[in-house]
Amino acid sequence: MGFNFEQFVQNVRPIDFVDWASVVLLLYFVYQLIRKTRAVWLTRGALILGAIYVLSYLADLKLLTFILDKLSVGLFVAIIIVFQPELRKFLEKLGRGDFITALLPDRPSTMNNPSVEELLVAVKELSQQRIGALIVLEGTPIQENLLTDGGVRLDAQLKHELLLSLFHPKTPLHDGAVVLRDWRIETAGVILPMTDQVTSRKLGTRHRAGIGVTEQTDSRCIIVSEETGSISFAEGGQIYRPLTVEQLKDLLNQRYSPERERQTSTMMPNISLLTKRFLSPSSNSRTGE
Repeated sequence: MGFNFEQFVQNVRPIDFVDWASVVLLLYFVYQLIRKTRAVWLTRGALILGAIYVLSYLADLKLLTFILDKLSVGLFVAIIIVFQPELRKFLEKLGRGDFITALLPDRPSTMNNPSVEELLVAVKELSQQRIGALIVLEGTPIQENLLTDGGVRLDAQLKHELLLSLFHPKTPLHDGAVVLRDWRIETAGVILPMTDQVTSRKLGTRHRAGIGVTEQTDSRCIIVSEETGSISFAEGGQIYRPLTVEQLKDLLNQRYSPERERQTSTMMPNISLLTKRFLSPSSNSRTGE
């Protein structure tokens, strides 16, 4: 019996549109969570296997269909294990009331030019002197349960002299990360979560920590290598290296420019405050390279 489109249209109820829209929003929400992580490649692999299964079923390839059908039983359990960080992030966003803002395009923080210039001066000097550094540009405040050590709270103005002194090898806090919140130095000596990714042998624990925190949060990281002085930039579990100071400046301009902030603010209202008003109530290591 063939597909009867007219009968299908007649049987559609208004509630069905709500049902379909809910599924689309859920899928888009999941996509927003995984699109900048390694999970997106695993998802594509699963979709390819699903397409092969459908084609083998339609072509009546019984043996291949049987094998893929049995694999799908274990695939569900494997997805839960492999996607554990993404599932945790999904539930955390629901609990914080961020599920609506997660559907919106990325909204960068407003760029404060004097503070960014201070940051770039510090990164340049750290690179030239080959002083290892890990600087976190915080987005949503990082939850303390992700950190082995929350560090020392400073809440200080961003000055390159202060950053240089914090990362000086003879200071007590040099082995941890510095977290910037709203372009101020919030904390220092922070111990970040490490990534489980198999990274290049050229990347030490400082780079792995920078990647790790961007996998589990929406923060971004600037890493300076202690061995080579090379500059890296991490976001969404990806790392860009090596960079010059000018290339780093361009990246920061792209993500934190005031013009982009104004355009996003005009298009998208800030809904997170409203949702939070109603809904609010891995291995770790030091970051020395």
